[in-house]
Amino acid sequence: MAVASALTALVMAAPASADPIGDIEEKIEAQAEDLEVVIEDYNAITEELADTKDQIKALEKKLKPFQEELDILYDQTERIAVSAYQSQGLTGTFAVLNAGSPELFSERVTALNGATSGDARLIAEIVEAKAEYEDDLGVLDDLKATQAAQEAYLDDQKTTIEEAIEQLQADRKDAYRDEAAARGETIEYIPDYIPGDRGVVVRQAMSQLGKPYVWAAAGPDAFDCSGLILDAYAQIGIHLPHLASSQYNQSMRISRDALLPGDLVFYNGLAHVAMYIGDGYVVHAPTSGDVVKIATIDGAATPYYGAGRLL
Repeated sequence: MAVASALTALVMAAPASADPIGDIEEKIEAQAEDLEVVIEDYNAITEELADTKDQIKALEKKLKPFQEELDILYDQTERIAVSAYQSQGLTGTFAVLNAGSPELFSERVTALNGATSGDARLIAEIVEAKAEYEDDLGVLDDLKATQAAQEAYLDDQKTTIEEAIEQLQADRKDAYRDEAAARGETIEYIPDYIPGDRGVVVRQAMSQLGKPYVWAAAGPDAFDCSGLILDAYAQIGIHLPHLASSQYNQSMRISRDALLPGDLVFYNGLAHVAMYIGDGYVVHAPTSGDVVKIATIDGAATPYYGAGRLL
């Protein structure tokens, strides 16, 4: 019975991942892809919102003269209504002001003392233009409100994904530290997950942390300085010579302040090479008796010689 229970527990137990860092990186990639879609949708909505705002501005500009003319006519109508009140009483005035359409308004204004048929036609024209303007503006305002709601929704999605990626980046760094601790080491700096070819070469070099330096070795169990670089760049189809000076000659010259993750840093008259991983740090295979490790640019080796780029 005890044996059966133990077997059941063994079957039900979830197996530990053989590559926790790789699992986290896959999740980061998936989240990054989702983020790209959200950002594109967000940009599209923002463009549409800008177009709607432009339409509103154009419509307001187009109808501004009509609005000004309407204001003048309203003033004139007020005088007509006053005259009507004086001559026809309050009922006639209300009949004008409560007209249900531009045409009916026109007819009633014409019927009032002091109003001409020309006044009525002009008033009807302006009132109709204003009604059309308000209809168009209502449609645009509704569209603007809808787009703003979509923009807010996408902004929330973007924030949620970015927070998830930030947490995954932290989990990834913890996994690196756990692996280092299991080897009895500590890691001073861990770069964020980097997408693209630069990320591939940096991750490949970082995956060799703790492996011993062996002269002329290029993996998989040991490396020398140029062998570490050779192996990393082979992952993206760039084949390098197994010699630091030749790698320098094959790379493009860049200044130290232009370094990006994946760039190469050379030392000691081209006797040593390391890979830049960000924030002033490199990963390298230092020397015999040591292991692949992370160090500051100035702490990796001396003297600094120059930097090269292959991507």
